Amino acid sequence: MSDNVTIDATPFTRVDAGSKKKKLSLKPVPIVIGLIFILLFLAALFMFTARAVRFNISPIPDHLSVTTGFFNYRLGERFLMLPGDYVIAAELNGYRSLTAPVLVGSDPDQDFDFEMVKLPGMLAIDSIPEIGADVFIDQVLAGKTPLVLDEIEAGLHDISLRTERYLPYESEIVIEGKRLKQELDAELEPAWAEISLSSLPADATIYVDDLESGATPESIEILEGNRQLKVKKQGYKVWQSELEVVHGQAQQLTEIILIKSDGKISIETSPPSVNVTINEKYRGQTPLSVTLAPGKSYQVLLSKAGYEQISRTIQVEPEEDLSLNLTLNPVVGSIRISVQPPGGELFVDGNSVGNPSQQLSLTASRHILEIVKEGYATYSTTVTPQPGLSQQLLVTLQTNDEARVAAIPQTIVTSTEQTLTLILPDKLKMGAGRRERGRRSNEVQKDVVLTKAYYLGIHEVTNKQFATYDPTHDSGVFGRSLLNEDSRPVVNITWEAAVRFCNWLSERDQMPVAYHQKNGKWQLISPTTTGYRLPTEAEWAWAARYASTPTRFPWGAAMPPPKGSGNYADESAEGMVPYHIVGYMDSFRGPAPVGTFKVNELGIYDLAGNVSEWISDYYSVELERDQLTDPLGPDTGDYYVIRGSNYTNGRFSELRWTFRDYGSEARRDVGFRIARSVE
Repeated sequence: MSDNVTIDATPFTRVDAGSKKKKLSLKPVPIVIGLIFILLFLAALFMFTARAVRFNISPIPDHLSVTTGFFNYRLGERFLMLPGDYVIAAELNGYRSLTAPVLVGSDPDQDFDFEMVKLPGMLAIDSIPEIGADVFIDQVLAGKTPLVLDEIEAGLHDISLRTERYLPYESEIVIEGKRLKQELDAELEPAWAEISLSSLPADATIYVDDLESGATPESIEILEGNRQLKVKKQGYKVWQSELEVVHGQAQQLTEIILIKSDGKISIETSPPSVNVTINEKYRGQTPLSVTLAPGKSYQVLLSKAGYEQISRTIQVEPEEDLSLNLTLNPVVGSIRISVQPPGGELFVDGNSVGNPSQQLSLTASRHILEIVKEGYATYSTTVTPQPGLSQQLLVTLQTNDEARVAAIPQTIVTSTEQTLTLILPDKLKMGAGRRERGRRSNEVQKDVVLTKAYYLGIHEVTNKQFATYDPTHDSGVFGRSLLNEDSRPVVNITWEAAVRFCNWLSERDQMPVAYHQKNGKWQLISPTTTGYRLPTEAEWAWAARYASTPTRFPWGAAMPPPKGSGNYADESAEGMVPYHIVGYMDSFRGPAPVGTFKVNELGIYDLAGNVSEWISDYYSVELERDQLTDPLGPDTGDYYVIRGSNYTNGRFSELRWTFRDYGSEARRDVGFRIARSVE
């Protein structure tokens, strides 16, 4: 067989696609069943791991949804949600859209609280008359009338209008918000009155507070108040008078009769301070210059206690300057003094004259007599000897103990150097009338009678004084202002801490305590002891508002306060308190050292401004129809009365005398002052 074999090629044929082996095909029914089981498993897993979440939104929105986060399902008032981060969205007509992040935790039941915020309201303000008055919203200038505020936040706002020649308009308004439009028509009262005056002769120039205002006869508008009127004409005396102008009350003055220019008399005497009467009319004391109408006779009478009278008849010519220099002769009277027990030293007008029991010859004028004897109280009296008469003065000296019993001191000082002044009682109306602007519902007006004299601290208790009792106390800070300085009033103390201080001070000064505990609460002992205590609300109101003629505010009847009126929320407090007094500066952001501002008529400082003060009474708003006598307040309660404005107050209502606050916890704007019963 040959080694060379020929191999023939086999022809290549592509396999037909239809001849391939078919793949395995799945039936739809098993697939669907499988997917259902997967979904059921996922649903069961979701139900097992989901948390029940409720969103408490006030007021209830029209629409609430969960916009981002994992899958969630709403079931009634709750959502089923997996733990994690979500964002909810709520909508309600008249309110701002609410969008808020929510972190769902692991607790099975969870609640989230949200508050919908009202959309701003609209306010249209106009003045009657329409004169372009400045409008202040919460003491911030907003524009001039007529004014439409397109956006004003919902809530309570102070409204005031100011314009020249009209009284300030003060009010409060509650803005409903929700884009509702409200209207306020402020009726302004003119601050002037029409004054008509004429003169004889006419065509005299009229001056009001030294400003030329017209010529007689004339009717002029003069702003209310005490005004100085002058009428001048060449060759005549200047006519002048004070005029009390009340707005809206027109006055027709009696015709002014101008008098031709006078002459002048100048009188000097020895001794000085002699009473001068001309034609039976008192003109003053020497040295004295008096203008007199020319062409008349005048009877000049000079008199002084203890001296003989001098009488002269004079005449003056026009523009003449007549001088009189006269000497008065003294007249004397006799006083015989008898003193028991004998001995000691007698002083007359501060000069020693020896033994008290003697007969004195003194000028017939007022003299001060003092008798000093060791172991006895100094006796002091005034006498006026009568010429030609012998008077007797019988004196029985009191021992020092007897004198102390007979005299109640005007002021007392505690061992912690707190001065208290004596307050005499009287009647008062405590609270505010229903129609008083700015009145709060708890300012119920009551008729009160105080029958017992009491002492009241002239200053609020300071940090230094309180530290004597509790050296660990910290009054804290207000912004960048330290409240712990020694001379500033102590704050951040509870009512109970103030009461404990009073009892501690009473024991320190060896006096009976004023408070005791009953059923776990401190109460003022009744009848009151002579120990130190907090003032009652009636005592505080009497010393604060009724020290002089009662007014709406501590400084008067209207806002804003004049410069230096007290320590209130001034410009420096802007951003630190809700309201401040625009344009007012008192130089203190926090409390001022006690006694910095003006003292009241009773000699007491800071009853308004600086810090508010704890009052002894439990807080109550009960209506009392009967007159109250020496009220001590309710027997029990949960809160205590707080009176007086403070350095954080800047609103119209809070600055009034009758504003009442209450509390039980320590506050950085509340301190206290002490009081004490006399008997």
